[in-house]
Amino acid sequence: MTESLTTSDARTVRPSSTYWRLIQYAKPYMLRLVVGTIFGVLFAGSTTAILPALKQTVGHIFSPEDLSPGAVLAVALLLPLFGLIRGLGYYLSVYFIEWVGNRVVLDLRMETFEKLQHLSIGYYTRSRAGELISRTANDTMLVERAVSTVLGDLVRQPFLLVGILGVLFWLDAVLAVISLLLFPICIIPVALFGRRVRRFAREGQQKLADIVSILHESISGARVVRAFGMESYERERFNKRCRAVFGRAMRVTKAKAAIDPVIVEISVLGFSMLLIYSYWVQMPVETFFTFGAALIALYDPVKRLSRIHLSIQQSSAAADRVFEVIDADVTVKDRSKAITFDEPVRSVTYENVTFAYDTDHVLKNINLQVSAGQCLALVGSSGSGKTTLVSLLLRFYDVTSGRILI
Repeated sequence: MTESLTTSDARTVRPSSTYWRLIQYAKPYMLRLVVGTIFGVLFAGSTTAILPALKQTVGHIFSPEDLSPGAVLAVALLLPLFGLIRGLGYYLSVYFIEWVGNRVVLDLRMETFEKLQHLSIGYYTRSRAGELISRTANDTMLVERAVSTVLGDLVRQPFLLVGILGVLFWLDAVLAVISLLLFPICIIPVALFGRRVRRFAREGQQKLADIVSILHESISGARVVRAFGMESYERERFNKRCRAVFGRAMRVTKAKAAIDPVIVEISVLGFSMLLIYSYWVQMPVETFFTFGAALIALYDPVKRLSRIHLSIQQSSAAADRVFEVIDADVTVKDRSKAITFDEPVRSVTYENVTFAYDTDHVLKNINLQVSAGQCLALVGSSGSGKTTLVSLLLRFYDVTSGRILI
């Protein structure tokens, strides 16, 4: 009987520490990360620069005599230039950052597979093949999307947010403070829904691992399933797990989708306050329109940065499951000064060999010597330890006590 891979403290690991460990895999590619950051700054700077240019022209639209032809030409040339720089900065920033994110997951996936090659047979005995496949393939795929998204937003959006805030305070510091007082309210639902996303994401990945396990067992044991007429049972078992995965996925979707309406409502409320304040202080029309455009532009970075917490929670749930494999103890390993055996085998000797799976002893005080060329038959009932005796020689397991000499 195999069991699901779990650790007693898996749910107590902080997502921040898990994600920080994940980000450490990006260190070898720091140069590409820096280049992506530079282009992210270009993207944010060009986006922000459009707002002052807008302010300088909007106020003169209704009085063309105040706007010289040279000024019109300058603005007409600058706006496409800013748009070109913005598009180029966005494209190259996305490329370099997502390259790093995808490469991080590639390294993580290869490290997981490398660790699987060194884990003892006992680890595979206690685990399901489908579970290990799911952690290596499906969980790392979820990490791939989250790492690329989070790294990209962390590089671009803070600069854009700071730039737009600078424009808001440049236009009207008092109104900027009033408008921004509402945004900290976003932290409350983000924190609440973040915990739900992490819990449901981990449960969803576990259910997905169950699907892969059932699929693997059904395909590899197709003859047994047909022989005993178990098709209906296997189909119902598979469908039940699929419905469970769907349910967890929809819970994650509901938690993530609830953030957007909250931020939209706060943004609309801030714009309403702008209307009242601009009427009260008789704000110039160009300042009003530019301030409103800045508030609308502020919505996107605030929305994306608020979702970073949810992405970290979701990716951390998947990363936890991958790191559980990477951190698993290798119970059968060579000593630091192990000697390489290059001579022909002349004899194999078991000296007082005792072995137990967990606490159940299978072999007790076995003494045996077999010379090269000698043929020996192991006879006994099922479960008496015949296979275990040979497995110890191949070092699938280490003896509990005693020793095996070659």
